[in-house]
Amino acid sequence: MATSDRNSEQSQTPPPTPRPLHLHGDDKEEYWSYKSKIQLLVQRYCNVITEEPLSYVMRWAPLIMLHILARTVNATVAVWTAFGMNASQIVLEYFHSTYKPQYPSWTWLSSAQTLTFFGLGVADAALRRSGGLDPALLSPVVFSVLLATACLSVAVGMPFTKQLTQHRVSDEVRQSDGFHRLTVVLAVFWMGLFATAAGCAWAAYAVQNDESLAHAVHAVVGTALPLAVMAGGVLATPVIGKALKAKYGVKGIADVEPEKDDSSKKDGEKANCTSQDTQADASDNV
Repeated sequence: MATSDRNSEQSQTPPPTPRPLHLHGDDKEEYWSYKSKIQLLVQRYCNVITEEPLSYVMRWAPLIMLHILARTVNATVAVWTAFGMNASQIVLEYFHSTYKPQYPSWTWLSSAQTLTFFGLGVADAALRRSGGLDPALLSPVVFSVLLATACLSVAVGMPFTKQLTQHRVSDEVRQSDGFHRLTVVLAVFWMGLFATAAGCAWAAYAVQNDESLAHAVHAVVGTALPLAVMAGGVLATPVIGKALKAKYGVKGIADVEPEKDDSSKKDGEKANCTSQDTQADASDNV
């Protein structure tokens, strides 16, 4: 009887809950130290990739890779490689903005290129039975989308150039009319570059059936010239931006002289008072 009662009590008793695993003492400090080191390494990597001067190259690296792979391999490899590079760039930009708020969490150009590459990849997969997308069509489509994106950013009052330069100025300057006009002029300049590159790419695509002109036109007009236009824009933008800063009276963070600390001012005042007292005492002794 007693045995049955003991068995019933054991059956009614709930099983013990497992204790959560907690880190204590040296283990906890080692864990957080290890985590902080990894986070610091990732932040340093983001700083190198998403800040100047390497950001100029990384911003256009997917587009350059698209042209190279489209001519040497095929459209499928070119599109999905460019998409992967651009998607990783978006992730890095977002993570970079989490600990450096002066940088944007997203940009017009990166978002437009990522969506364009993804759309071209889906279209290539849908047309796989008929041979897939024509590699010569990739360049004109991408440059046309970039042109449309630049126009849209200016139309909605948030030029894409403002996102790319806002980390160079203070919050007060960022809200000024002069800085807004500066970024609009730079955006219009890049709209002209995108239109030129798109025109060259579409011209090369239009004569692709002419065997006597196809190879030369695609090599020079369809690939080399659009990339040269982009490279020229990257080199000319700092020069134009410097002239516009002087015209609109925009001062960047590097142009503003840092204010002296109050403590240094007080120390200087004390030193002046001490020297004056010393001179007065010396005159009294004389």
